[in-house]
Amino acid sequence: MTPVRTTREGRRFLLATALIAVAAYNTGNNLIYLILSMMLSILLLSFTVPAVMLSRIAADIVFDRLVIAGAEAYASITVRNRKRCIPAFSVHIAAPFLPLPFSVPLIPAAGASERTGSVVFSRRGLCPDVVLTAESSFPFILFYARRTITLRKDLIVYPAWYDLQMQGPASSAAGEGSPHAGGTGDDILHIRAFRYGDDLRRVHWKASARLSELMVKEYAEQESCRMTIILDNASSTIPGDFEKAVSIAATLARDLIAGGNTVRVVTADAVVPFGSGDEHLLQILDMLALLQEDAGRKDLIIPDEEGAFIVVAKSEAACRGGQFAAPGRCIYADSV
Repeated sequence: MTPVRTTREGRRFLLATALIAVAAYNTGNNLIYLILSMMLSILLLSFTVPAVMLSRIAADIVFDRLVIAGAEAYASITVRNRKRCIPAFSVHIAAPFLPLPFSVPLIPAAGASERTGSVVFSRRGLCPDVVLTAESSFPFILFYARRTITLRKDLIVYPAWYDLQMQGPASSAAGEGSPHAGGTGDDILHIRAFRYGDDLRRVHWKASARLSELMVKEYAEQESCRMTIILDNASSTIPGDFEKAVSIAATLARDLIAGGNTVRVVTADAVVPFGSGDEHLLQILDMLALLQEDAGRKDLIIPDEEGAFIVVAKSEAACRGGQFAAPGRCIYADSV
């Protein structure tokens, strides 16, 4: 059963009704009794109707883009009325990620109403439940009913983007990793074995048939820099800003992939292998969204030393603590 609570106006109305009841009892005036009966009828309607408005109300939410922590995204919220004969009036929907509640004036019987607006999630991670609150005080705002609607969405909130300029460690590491420059874009530099993340449109079919394995064409100006982003999550005992380090790593991956680089991300718990393109970026963001600090792990294992490295550490103490198997340029989250 949907709980019903009193509003400030309702408490005042209850007090006025009590005073009218005392006056009617003391005077025996029929007109005052008539006013008292009307007020009691209004109280009865105000108490019962809001719960009826919210009965058999359901909702759904669809996000039209990636949900980034702290950034504005857009969502479509559909509120359905499953009552066959009774419409729902004046239903208000609120949620922690909605900047402002929105009102649905009318939901037809066995119908639905849709609203689109901005949403903001404050923290990254997996949200197994999306919780909405439906409220109605129809018709006289003396009482209101409130109902919680829990949606099983398994929503992933990705790390916040950080305003990071590609300079210092990032730019120098990227510069060292670029083995070739120039070219017309049509000049084939060489033919190499297919790697995860390569564009299938660059497959050299004749060479693949001759060697019995997929071979791809590497163009002079299109050969990408192979970059490894190393994010230390091996210890929670060293002070520093871990959430900021995760955001920096996500932003680096986005910017490097957008620049045509082949990117790998290494942490103490998982490795996302070299790849490029939007799908590969989503794999990296999925991993970073769920990444936590692990005090039980001490060493950060680098599978191989191919290409350039960028080490993202939450503090200078963490970067100098000896956890990294290969030296590289460090970005300190607490000092950026």
